[in-house]
Amino acid sequence: MTDDGAKFHVHAYFFTRESIYWQQKLTGHNEPHHPLSKRYTPNDPYIIQDVDSRDLRKFLRVFYNTRYGDYSFFSKFDWIDILSIAHKWEFPQVKTLSKRYLGTMGYGVVERTCGVHCTQIVDDEMIDHSYPNQVYLISCGHEI
Repeated sequence: MTDDGAKFHVHAYFFTRESIYWQQKLTGHNEPHHPLSKRYTPNDPYIIQDVDSRDLRKFLRVFYNTRYGDYSFFSKFDWIDILSIAHKWEFPQVKTLSKRYLGTMGYGVVERTCGVHCTQIVDDEMIDHSYPNQVYLISCGHEI
């Protein structure tokens, strides 16, 4: 369940198979195929606090797609939202998929982990000028 009260019935398999972040959260281990440390139910759901329901719905459509492999219904803004969640939750395959689709739409992805002082987030050497537009993923442990 998201902060705004929207409930989703999601099989933990995709999350624990694809994401170290979710493996640790749901099983307490750093590898897939471990049982969940707790059973969640509609009356006692896992609460997701860092993603809103609209963005989570987009992200889940990557896995729960009515037409396998067809993502033509996603806009560039949808892919940016999906990429953001994949980056945050450590889903490397979804991240790669997002980058690929954004690339076909003319967007390059610039990743940066900022240091202690976040004054220069992106410098010119990081930008792939073969793309007319850029999407920035900033990993930072403090306020910018």
